[in-house]
Amino acid sequence: MAVVAGWLAAVSASNAKAEIANPMAVTDGGMAPDDINFREIMKLMTSKHTVELVDRHVSAMRKVCRACKNGFLLKHLESLVALLKLAVERYAKGQEEFGVAICDFTRVASQPFVSCKASDMIKYGSHLPTFIKVLVQVLKHALPPPGEGISDNEDPEVLAAYEQKLATREKIRIEVAHTLACWSRFGLDEDSTVADCGTPNLRILKQSQVMDAVSASFGEEVCTEAILITLGAIRDMSLYRPLARQITNCGLISNLVHHIRINLIQADVLLVAAEILWNVLELDWEGAAEAFGQAEIIECFRDCMDTVMTHGYRFKDRIFPMT
Repeated sequence: MAVVAGWLAAVSASNAKAEIANPMAVTDGGMAPDDINFREIMKLMTSKHTVELVDRHVSAMRKVCRACKNGFLLKHLESLVALLKLAVERYAKGQEEFGVAICDFTRVASQPFVSCKASDMIKYGSHLPTFIKVLVQVLKHALPPPGEGISDNEDPEVLAAYEQKLATREKIRIEVAHTLACWSRFGLDEDSTVADCGTPNLRILKQSQVMDAVSASFGEEVCTEAILITLGAIRDMSLYRPLARQITNCGLISNLVHHIRINLIQADVLLVAAEILWNVLELDWEGAAEAFGQAEIIECFRDCMDTVMTHGYRFKDRIFPMT
């Protein structure tokens, strides 16, 4: 099997056939991606007789993910987009049960998309930007709830449910960040120039306009792991000029400076954020100059540099990436 965008992966095939009446009747161990009946899954999730059976909907989605654990098939892209879009819509309406299914779905999406025929990329590849666009839309629905939170005096069951809700939302943000990091990292070569030509994956990310969704959620992110993974993804995307321009146009510069300010002398955050700023200044100096022209940002950036250069105690905290 050929793999999208040069990824090297293989999907084991099975001769087991799923029953049309029950698309998930075959045990997970014997199900292959070709056994999945997306039409029946969508019918299960939208029919007036089964639309309220959320547990079955979540179970069906998770079984799809287990069947495709080695990567989704390109020929399923249109159906995957429709299924993911419906799941995100249900999650946005308060059906928190879909959170675990979205996590599983996103985890598989970070792996290679597999083509069964040489023509699959040409035939189905146009759906990839839409797939990524739908995927990142979940970020705004997975942000931490408003600051009031919940009282420690609440019923233990209520408190446990609330903590589980927070944990699931955080996991979703981490998984989405990891998927974006995988997509943006693949194909980059330290010896090649990607500023103008990019890579196939970077061009797909550019078409999907991921920066708008990333910027909107990144400003409210509180999970250190999600921040670090997202910064890594943004760093790789910032090597491609069109994406560097999107970084400045969506207002992400101010968020980067903010995270530098609150994470001073913490090399993991500081160095990656500084590298992103360096890439943006190099590839989109006009847009970056305009962004830095805002008084609040330039003053914040000045304070950061003063603290780093005068109070930094480690040599690598004082070094800005030069490549």
